[in-house]
Amino acid sequence: MKLFKLTTLTLMAVLSLTACDKAKDEKVTEVQESPNLLLDMTMDTLKIPMEAIKSSDKLTEEQRSCVEKIDLDSQKPVIRGAIEKGFTPEEIQQLNDFYAKPEVKKVTDYGREQLFKQMGMPIQETAEKPSAEEMKVVTDFAQTAIGQKYGKFNLSEDAQLSNQKVNTFIKEELDKCGLGEEKSEAPQ
Repeated sequence: MKLFKLTTLTLMAVLSLTACDKAKDEKVTEVQESPNLLLDMTMDTLKIPMEAIKSSDKLTEEQRSCVEKIDLDSQKPVIRGAIEKGFTPEEIQQLNDFYAKPEVKKVTDYGREQLFKQMGMPIQETAEKPSAEEMKVVTDFAQTAIGQKYGKFNLSEDAQLSNQKVNTFIKEELDKCGLGEEKSEAPQ
């Protein structure tokens, strides 16, 4: 099904563009007090294609109701686990600090919008194109030790397994809603 394939590709792409969460509660209390910016960004990004599916005029009311019941938040532990394996609590805090910067949010929002345009997904709010100076904040970060580690992490086995688990969950849930690839009569 075209809609399902598009959603799966989108989810895989956005998961590789964002990270998630803080360290385990028992590891560090300093991180515990920090906002969960990485987790929040990842979960928000996961929800965007699901919203597009729910708003499709090709769905039956039964399918729409079924999709609305999919609990993406149940996947937070999967994503958190990969991050906890890949980074120390201090590194997670550095990533949180990086993503908290307004320039980084602007670059991330714009990049996400461009991805969704390429994938044919609806855009809820238009993101302003970042300036060269704002882009430099991101490219400079990529040259730091934590930035390089983060780049490698996105290609790591732990990150790939996390993505695979989340995508499998979503595929299974969409299958239950009659939106799986093998359903030739499902909406496209």
